[in-house]
Amino acid sequence: MTEPSLTALRARIEALASDSGRYVVVCGRTGEQPIPVAGDRFATREVAERAVRAAEQYRRTLRRYDDRLPYYDLIAVEDAASETATTERVVGPTT
Repeated sequence: MTEPSLTALRARIEALASDSGRYVVVCGRTGEQPIPVAGDRFATREVAERAVRAAEQYRRTLRRYDDRLPYYDLIAVEDAASETATTERVVGPTT
């Protein structure tokens, strides 16, 4: 069985992304959002975890071409900014 191409993996991640999603994929150690999930948001934790797996596969494939590619421990987390926005909508500003 052949591995999906970088293009196919990127398309899979983009298909999972949502403009209004509350979850993001970050490095658990640094908090960075590396390529291919940089700037993407996901509707649910489950969808974000699928994006984690696709991003790990993407970076593993990319590493075959560039062995200096940084390693990240990718995890799905609720974005603090979206949590604050939700709280303000429900409760009101907390200033």
